[in-house]
Amino acid sequence: SSSSSGGFQSFSGQGQSLIDSSTSTTSSGGIIDPNTITTPPPPLDTTLPSTSIAIRLLNGKRIVVKINLQSPVLELGQHIGSSADGGAGGESYVMTSGYPPAVIEDLSVSVEEAGLKGAQVVLKKA
Repeated sequence: SSSSSGGFQSFSGQGQSLIDSSTSTTSSGGIIDPNTITTPPPPLDTTLPSTSIAIRLLNGKRIVVKINLQSPVLELGQHIGSSADGGAGGESYVMTSGYPPAVIEDLSVSVEEAGLKGAQVVLKKA
C-alpha cells in the first residue's frame, strides 16, 4: 500500500490507534466480519473536518454516514454494524468505491487517504 505523508508511524498499529488491534481486520484484504465489530462508532468530532459518505448495504438499503476525514476506514464498518438496518446482516463483506469499483483493502488508513471524501461506498459479500 502507498504511504503519503504518514512516514513509518502510520503502520505501527500500536499506541495511538483508536481501534483495538485484536479486532482489526487490516490483514484480511479488507474483509469485515460484522460479528467482530461490536463497538459503536465514536461520536463525530465537530471541531475537525468531516464528510458524508453514502453506503449501499448488502440488503440494497442506503445509509449516509457523517465521519471525520482522519477517522480510519474501519470506523465505517462500525457505523454499518450499528445502523438501524442491521448493516450486513451478519455476513462478512468488503467495501468498494470508485469506478470501476475497487475493494478498499487497507482499513487502517484514514477516510481522506482512502479517497472517500464525499464518496459512495457499496458493500459486496466477501
